[in-house]
Amino acid sequence: MKARRASIKCLYEGTDISTDVAGFFKSFSVREVLSGEADSAEITLQDRDELWQGDWFPDRGAMMDISLHVDNWEAEGDNRDLPLGNFEVDEITNSGPPNEAKIKLVSIPSNSSLRGVEKTRAWEKTKLSQIIKDVADSDGVESFFDAADDPIQERAEQSEQTDLSFLQKLCKDAGLALKVSDKKVVVFDISKYEKEPPVMTITKGMQNVLSFDCRATIYDVYKACHVKYKHSQKDSMIEYTYTDPNRKEGLTLQVNEKVESIEEAEKLAKKKLHEKNLEEFAVSLTLMGNFALLASNTVQLVGFHKYDGKYLITKSEHEVGNGYTTKIDLRRVINEY
Repeated sequence: MKARRASIKCLYEGTDISTDVAGFFKSFSVREVLSGEADSAEITLQDRDELWQGDWFPDRGAMMDISLHVDNWEAEGDNRDLPLGNFEVDEITNSGPPNEAKIKLVSIPSNSSLRGVEKTRAWEKTKLSQIIKDVADSDGVESFFDAADDPIQERAEQSEQTDLSFLQKLCKDAGLALKVSDKKVVVFDISKYEKEPPVMTITKGMQNVLSFDCRATIYDVYKACHVKYKHSQKDSMIEYTYTDPNRKEGLTLQVNEKVESIEEAEKLAKKKLHEKNLEEFAVSLTLMGNFALLASNTVQLVGFHKYDGKYLITKSEHEVGNGYTTKIDLRRVINEY
């Protein structure tokens, strides 16, 4: 069988520089997260001829379109690309001896008003998806709303905030996640991705698992959630308690938020309990490089004893240098609520 090989393909401001980069390549890493942060990448190059600090010095703010490429990876003839999207050149460092250049990249351009301009404005009685579209349109980027519930915001006020921080808070309060990449604002319901079938089963002790780190939280884990709200207009008290059917002990979370009915209270109780218990079981794994291990995908863990189960990938790091490895951060999926 031919030797497996991993490399990167790179377009710099639309020009293919893959061959130029390959002649100086030392390592590459890309870090993508489920929500709340920008994706980032870093290319490390040997620079014996001092080109990367001279004629080939990259312009800060230039755009690079990067893909991972593998040859003969899982079998002979298994040649594939994994498009990673567009990144902005955010920082360049040159060091030595020996001469070396590092190009750091970020998925949200620094000159984008999404993260660089503080604004003040407000919306009243507007659906969340419309607010997100309004903000994205004003920044010249696309928006994609991928959630069944589209809550109406009685009043949403952006007060001397960047668009990105404003949208992140708005989505977090609504129990939704937000990600910005490839000039697109994506808002989604994480629970939808949790329900997707696992992209693979990872078995402890198998060759593809290079290392693992498992953590179980003992404190701040809740058995139940009690919602209580005094409705001033209806002059009535709405109460509901949801209890995790699989948990024998734990605290009861107290929530006092506006609800209009018992049905809304039940939905809120399950949502708040879910949010609180998300991080109870967390696992980090380093494996032989795999394109399927991307943030938002799920995997099944086997042979990890108490940690066995279905997990959501919350962060994925792909590194190419002396080989190709993927490191993933996981949290166990809660199926019951």
